[in-house]
Amino acid sequence: MITVLIKHPHEDVAPIQIKDTDDVTRLVGGDFEVLADDRLDGVSLLVNEDLRGVAANNFPVTTDGFLDWVYGPCVFVKADGTSLTDEDMEKIRKYLASHV
Repeated sequence: MITVLIKHPHEDVAPIQIKDTDDVTRLVGGDFEVLADDRLDGVSLLVNEDLRGVAANNFPVTTDGFLDWVYGPCVFVKADGTSLTDEDMEKIRKYLASHV
């Protein structure tokens, strides 16, 4: 089991334990894509791109300088596949708070 953060649209981010990619698929409601944000080094965002345009998550992602919006549930994971640390979770919370 690893610790990740889940962010549902219009809800606060929350820690959760997952065991495998099947858990991620269930959490995001289908097949997922891996995104990165230029400001979250070492953290990946897992999202279901089929939800684009539905249930905006109210925060943008910036990749290679290009801005895009996140839709549907988003799972924040450590890019190396290990559990998020308390420091990682605080960094993600600050990142999300900067978009309010």
